[in-house]
Amino acid sequence: MSDISIAESKIQILYLVDRAPGVSYHLLMEKCMESLYTDFFTFSRSYEELISGNLMDKSSSGAFTGDAVGSTENLTLTDGGRAVLNDLLSSLNAPLRARLDEAASAIVSEMAANSGINASMEIIQNGKFRVNLSYTGGEKPFSASLTVDDEATATKLCKQWKNSCTKASDELIRLILSGQNS
Repeated sequence: MSDISIAESKIQILYLVDRAPGVSYHLLMEKCMESLYTDFFTFSRSYEELISGNLMDKSSSGAFTGDAVGSTENLTLTDGGRAVLNDLLSSLNAPLRARLDEAASAIVSEMAANSGINASMEIIQNGKFRVNLSYTGGEKPFSASLTVDDEATATKLCKQWKNSCTKASDELIRLILSGQNS
């Protein structure tokens, strides 16, 4: 059971999306559930009502960013959402605002950490899948396209890329370069 009402959840979601525009649905849900005393059902209902009420917009990135697979919804406030939030800001007490600011900072940090990591997949001829992996967050940018036989392998590669991109790209380059000496 949620410790907050739908109305409180909506205000908190608007606040976080305002402070972290472009946040993915999945990251927002994760942070709301871990730090703002809401449950999945309260979050989901609040989210759907904000979207259907034209207070938030969603766009699909299609990238495997964060832990999401497939198309990811990135969120921003509409002008109406921003106006509602501005009207309600004075109703937020200092401890709640501090907790929301902390959650927003965590979201922004995670978005920045993931911004240079991308993975996507597409079906190609003969039912095979092309997986595109890239990493631009370090001194050595990396990108690769792989062809795999099935969707399960493609999905697994995309999911695992976030956690292994720097090590995997460095190892692949090292292996290829060490083969030049033979």
